[in-house]
Amino acid sequence: MGLKLKLKPFEKFIVNGVVIENGRHRNTVTVANHAQVMTGRSILQPQDAVTPVKRTYYTIQAMLLDPQHAAEQLPLYATFITQLRLAIRDPEMTHHLADADRHVREGDFYKALAALRPVIAYEDMLLPPSMAAVPVEPPSEAAVGA
Repeated sequence: MGLKLKLKPFEKFIVNGVVIENGRHRNTVTVANHAQVMTGRSILQPQDAVTPVKRTYYTIQAMLLDPQHAAEQLPLYATFITQLRLAIRDPEMTHHLADADRHVREGDFYKALAALRPVIAYEDMLLPPSMAAVPVEPPSEAAVGA
């Protein structure tokens, strides 16, 4: 059985780098074989990549959405993941970071993003709300189009 996407009206999703927008009705789409898929709710916009974990997530997202240029993002990703490993000491969060790093090395960027989501929640809990409002230059200009 494939991956089922339950889409809201006009919700966007990405399959292998192609942005697709649902019509005016709720729909379910099944992706029958392996593909790089992201739904709109999990896509991080460049202007929202303002914290260390979110910049790391955004860099992985760029690799997922543009696999032909993923290797170009690896040095930036390596810097970010190393900084996070040095800064985060919570055992559960270090486990998530290790999982994300393993998935990146295996080329499974979607699973790497999923592994980082709890770390984003942890970071949000630690940082003051004003920190997220500080604009930061995004790590790259990956065209996510969503």
